[in-house]
Amino acid sequence: MDTDSLFQVDHARKIAAIPTEYDTFEKRNQFMANTASQWRSLPQLEQSLDKAWRNELYVVYNPTTKPYMLLERAFSVLIGVVTYGVHMNGYVAPCNTSSKELKLWIPRRSATKQTFPNKLDNTVAGGLGHPYGVWETLVKESLEEAGLEKQFVEQGAKAAGVVLYMIQPEGTHNQPEVEYIYDLEFPDETSILPFPVDGEAQDFQLMGFLEVLQRIKAHEFKPNCALVIIDFLIRWGYITPENEPNYLEIVHKSHRKIPFPTR
Repeated sequence: MDTDSLFQVDHARKIAAIPTEYDTFEKRNQFMANTASQWRSLPQLEQSLDKAWRNELYVVYNPTTKPYMLLERAFSVLIGVVTYGVHMNGYVAPCNTSSKELKLWIPRRSATKQTFPNKLDNTVAGGLGHPYGVWETLVKESLEEAGLEKQFVEQGAKAAGVVLYMIQPEGTHNQPEVEYIYDLEFPDETSILPFPVDGEAQDFQLMGFLEVLQRIKAHEFKPNCALVIIDFLIRWGYITPENEPNYLEIVHKSHRKIPFPTR
């Protein structure tokens, strides 16, 4: 399929623009839905798009904070627009563990997940799909993925910042992502236990932070989930400039200034 027939393409400036007649939110939504569906049928894209297709809509912003259009989640990654997620670290403080060590609840992703099957993950994590907000997504995903009751999450989850980074899926293109981070303290090791509900996770393990670090170094985690945990351990003072020679680079690359409109 010739992209020139779909977009207004300026080859000299390397720009592909939506045709000007799609001048409303609704028209752009329909245009991009049709385009995503057509691209999904291309032999060179069919396998990757079918594998990742979610029937879940992400919001694209332009100008800053103003919704410009809605886009299928799998397609948004393909064309490099900013995507958003909410990740939560569920932890037990050292004073409440039997070993007096900081511990985190770590799930293993399902073997049938479209992306990163069998990898380790954050306690709760989900994409920010339309029409849900950040807090709504956190509460919803906590119940759906980990069986955590609404009251426990709403009373205990604390906003802990964001990580902003650029990745290159399969080395093909730059993909900017923003993850809103929350921390949730569990009272002890046994009274409240996360468990698989919707099949997104196989199981949950309570791991000491040293084991978590070892598994991160062994590439057992989904990459952006490893980054969220590294950010958590930096905030807790377990990763410091004294024990990590790449401390400054890690902090810088996990809090990039993204040169695109954001929510």
